Order: sequence, then C-alpha cells, then structure tokens
Amino acid sequence: MGQFRIGRFAVDASRGKVSSAEGVQIVEPKVMAVLQFLYSHRGNVVSQEDIFAAVWPNSVFSPSNVQRSIALLRKALKEDSKKPQYIITHPKRGYCLELNEEENSQTVKWPLLVFIAVTIVCLVGCWFAFATQAVKTDFSVLVPVTSHEENESYQSQSHNGKYLAFVRGDEGHQQIWLKELTTGKEVPLSENPSTYYGLGWSPDDRALAFINKQNNTSQLAYFNLDLINLTSLNYAKVIEFEEYVITSQQVQWTNSNQIYFIERRKADNATQLSLVSLETKQKQVIKPSVGQDWLLLHALSPDQTQLALGYEAGQNQYRIELLTLADASTTTIATVEDGILGLSWHPNGEHLLLSKRNNLLLIDRLGNSTDIAFNNYQIIRDAAFTPSGEEILMELVNIDVDIIRATNTAPQQYEKLVDTSSVDFLPVFSPDSSRFVFESHRFGLKQLFLYDKGTQTLIFANPNNEELFGVIWSKNGDEVITASKDKLFRIDLNNGGYQVIPHPHHSFYLREKFNNEDAILVSYRAEDGVTFHPAKLDLQTLSLTSFSGSGERLTCYAMALDKHDQIYFSNNQQVFRLDQGGNLETLWHTDDKDIIGLAVDQQTLTVTLEQHDGYEINTMDLSGRNVKKRFIANNAGNMLINASHDNKQFLYLTKPKRKRTLVRLR
Repeated sequence: MGQFRIGRFAVDASRGKVSSAEGVQIVEPKVMAVLQFLYSHRGNVVSQEDIFAAVWPNSVFSPSNVQRSIALLRKALKEDSKKPQYIITHPKRGYCLELNEEENSQTVKWPLLVFIAVTIVCLVGCWFAFATQAVKTDFSVLVPVTSHEENESYQSQSHNGKYLAFVRGDEGHQQIWLKELTTGKEVPLSENPSTYYGLGWSPDDRALAFINKQNNTSQLAYFNLDLINLTSLNYAKVIEFEEYVITSQQVQWTNSNQIYFIERRKADNATQLSLVSLETKQKQVIKPSVGQDWLLLHALSPDQTQLALGYEAGQNQYRIELLTLADASTTTIATVEDGILGLSWHPNGEHLLLSKRNNLLLIDRLGNSTDIAFNNYQIIRDAAFTPSGEEILMELVNIDVDIIRATNTAPQQYEKLVDTSSVDFLPVFSPDSSRFVFESHRFGLKQLFLYDKGTQTLIFANPNNEELFGVIWSKNGDEVITASKDKLFRIDLNNGGYQVIPHPHHSFYLREKFNNEDAILVSYRAEDGVTFHPAKLDLQTLSLTSFSGSGERLTCYAMALDKHDQIYFSNNQQVFRLDQGGNLETLWHTDDKDIIGLAVDQQTLTVTLEQHDGYEINTMDLSGRNVKKRFIANNAGNMLINASHDNKQFLYLTKPKRKRTLVRLR
C-alpha cells in the first residue's frame, strides 16, 4: 500500500507525497501513516483511539495528535473541513475515508440511511432515558469472580465492561492480573512481585495506571495494554513520592490525560486530593483536607465533570461531597455513619454506590438513599456497578484478629486466649485485672464477651447490631458500660441483664469511670467540628461537660484518671494533666515516637510509645518525676492494646489475617 489514489490525488506513502495537477504536498511521516490507516479501512468509520493505537503504539492516548493529523491531511487534499469531500467526521465515533466511486454508489441509499440512523438514535435515547430512571437495587445471587486461593483485591473494571484488573497475592509479593470477563482468561500484567494498589483504567481502556510501593517510596506508573493478546507492553513511571503516601484505592484517569489521586503527608498525616499530568508529569494539589477531616475516597463521574469525595469527618461521621472540576465548588450531599470502604458512580451518573462495611448504600444527588440488601457477613470494599447496571462487582474481606497474652517476666512468649475466625478486639481489664471484656464481630454481629479463667461468656448481644464506642468497668467490677451513637448500655454482670439509657448527644467514646462521681470520662468532638477533647458525662443528668485548658480546646489520643479524678490525656507526643479547676500542666513529652497509651495507678504514670520494632514503656513517679524506661520487642507484628494495673500482664491483638475475594452480585 505504498501508492494509491484518493480522487484526483496520487499518494506516494514511501516518499511522503500527495500529488495532483495543482502541485505536490510533502506530508510528515506520522501524518502519512494516519492517511494509510484511513485508506486501509476506507468506507468504514474508525475511532480516534484506533488511529492513535496504530500510528503511536506504546504511547498514552492523546486525541490532539489525531486531530492535528486530520487537519494537515485535509489541507493536503484541498478540502474544506466544514464540507469535507474525502475525510468525513462522524461525531463521537471517528473518521471515515470515503472515495468518489463509493460515494456515487451510495447516493440513492443515503436518505434512507439517514432516516434509519435518526430512528435508531431516538429509540436508543428513549431507552436510555427510561433506563436511567430505574436503577436496579434487587440482587439475590453472589458468585465468585475467580476461584484462586490467594488474596485478590483492588479490583478495577474497564469502561467497556470487558476486562477486570486486580491485585493478587499478599503485600510485598503481589502481581497485577487482567481477566477477560467473557472468556474467563486470566494473565499477569506485572513482571516483578511488589506491593501494588490503586488501579485505574485510561478512558480508552488501552492503559492501566497503578501505585507501586517499595520500601519508603511509591510510584504512580502505568502499563500500555495489548488487549488482543492480553499483555502489558511497557512500564512507564509517571511520578515518585517520598514525602507523601498515596492512599487511593483507585486512581481516576481523565480524557485530558490527568490522573487524580489522594495522598497523605508523612510529616503530619494531612490528606489532600491531587492530580498529575501525564504530559508534564507535574503534580498539582486540588483540594487539601481541613482540620481533622480525613479524605478517604474519590470517584470520577461518568461525564468527568465532577469528583465524588468521601471524608471521615468526626466520630462515626462520614461526609460525601461533590466537587465540580470546572470551578472547584463543592456540595455536601450526604452524611453517613459506620464507615465507607468504597465509592463509585452508577452508569447513569445520577447515583453513587457506597460500600459500608457489611452493606451497600445507593445515594442520589439530592442525598436520598436506598439500601441494597443481600445476605453478607463480610466486609465490603470497592463495590461498583457494571456498565449495564445489572450487576455489582466487589471485594469481600474476612478479617481474623485474635487476643493473646504475654507476661512481664516472659514478654516474648504469647498465649492465645481468644481464637475465632473473626475480629476479636478491644480487651479491657477489670479493676482487679483477673478478667477482661472484649468486643467480637462473629457472623457480622457486634457483641461483647467476658473472658474469665479461660471461659468466654456473651454478656451483651447488641440486638440492633449498633456500632459500639468503647467499654469501661465500674470500680467494683460488677458492671460494664458501653455506648452506641445515642444510647448507653449498663450491663450487670451478676444477673446478666442490661439497662438502655438514651442520651441526647452525638456519639462519644467511653474512656474510664470516675472514682468519686457517677460519671464517665469520654472523648468528644468539639462543636467546631475539628478537635476532640475530654468531657465528663454525668450518668444521673446525662449532661455533658467538656474541659478546656488555658482557654483552648484540647485534642486527646489516650486518656486516664487518677484516684482524685484528675484527668491525664495526650496528643501524639505530649502528656498533660488537667485538674478540676481547669489548670493545665504539661507532664511529659517525646520528640520522635507516638504515644498510644496512658495509665495512672496511685502515684505512677505509665506512658506507652510505639516504635517500628516494638514498644517503649515509660513509668513516671508523679511525686519525684523520675522516669524509668523499658523496651518490649515486637517482631511478630502484634499490637499492644492493654496492660494489667500492675503491669504484669499485657494483652495484644494478633496481626490481622485477611482473606480477600472478588465476587459478582447479580
């Protein structure tokens, strides 16, 4: 196909010439390659994506390259772009090279074809308008996408619904896989095992972006894809991060070759929405989080005009916003509770799908919500409708966390106390440290159990399966108190009954029972919606009194009470004491570690710090301010969660074991 004719023009592709009686035009090689591709498909409409893939293989799709080539070809062929004779534009479909002899043969058929095309468009438009009104919410069958025994996560569908990209394996030993959904064929795309996440398809489904994390750095990169042979063509690094950690479960790739993602600054854990241009490889911050808002999730609308953003915005509060990209304006459409682990758009662009731990929630642009019910006791992540809206793909996660014990004399010898196939956590010692209460999520139920001399006893069945916020003991050890967002539950351990006490406040977290008053120390979110601070809940009046020191709101990580009911609390690196007169005193600080626990017993303050290889326990004599340090190694990845009052027993949570599977809900 080195030489051919287009009407009155003779084309010599090898020499880059387009000749006619009017003269010779020299055409650059890539532009000539576009003309050759059009000629080889003459009479047929070919998309910009197809042209680009043929002429610029192994490159990120750029429509401007194709459009420039078409403009230069029209100039060489002496045709008016508004009334083209040879290269015909078909809006939203592509281009067609139509030669004179083919045009003449189709002249009689053209009006009929126009009528048929208009009719089809109208019918399709009517069908789509009807389909967008009726969103499927009734699903009954849950089937696995694959049958592999390894963990599978971070699933991302191609826009055409034909392919599913996902990560298989455990952290540090993962590969990116591609599955053709119609045939079931699976192939690995990555060559070297690593830690991969945050997958996202290019708009034309010819490339796949992802995050590759190695040691203390991470890279945003992409593969170009050969979808005929199901192979990756190359690895292209876009940008590397050292001061930030990318937290996106999926990245969002736009038509303008920009990729949106969420990142967290290592220095202070602040989160922000950013983008990077694939052409310049420059990063731009679009929207930083404010105060203690934690940006969790984002999802690009089907028309690419908006981003849905999901924030953790308070204790058990999660806010959904719409960010309009044209003017950076935001609108809050919903506030939900109990967590969000996935955010995606319905194909109609009018609804959002939220993955909420054990259930799915559909929310429209006005904030109206509908539950999508199905039989499930596992954690849901990254649920997304297929392009037809008839199925939902998601990741189901089963987490196994056990409670183990070590002693002061044998800190590296662990004894397993609570061992189930679910999450068992939040163990809290009784006042005499002879037993402990803990929360367990067996079969998807949030319940409290008592561990006493090797026996586990259910003490609170939580009949409405409400989210629970902390557990405390009465000082005599006869009662346990827990809380939901609007109730207190006082559980009598002697007779097994419990009392339900509604309260008028938003959710707070229970910390400790006061010694000299019928009141509870809680951590509470301030009215400014930004900071957390200590507060006292009076169990008789249910009034809530927040504490301020030196005229400032107090943030708190760990909290404790001494026998005089003086409050001890910390931020991540300082410990403070607040007396009942509101006087604030700084007792202790650390420069390079994080405080994870406080305890006060008689005149001794115990501060627990987390290190990368274990825990540092500091005991301070409050009278003399002398400090003793002790290091406990932690090579197994267990989490120190509680210690007995005499520091002779330590309760740990085992490193979570996660079984991740990809499923299809029909």
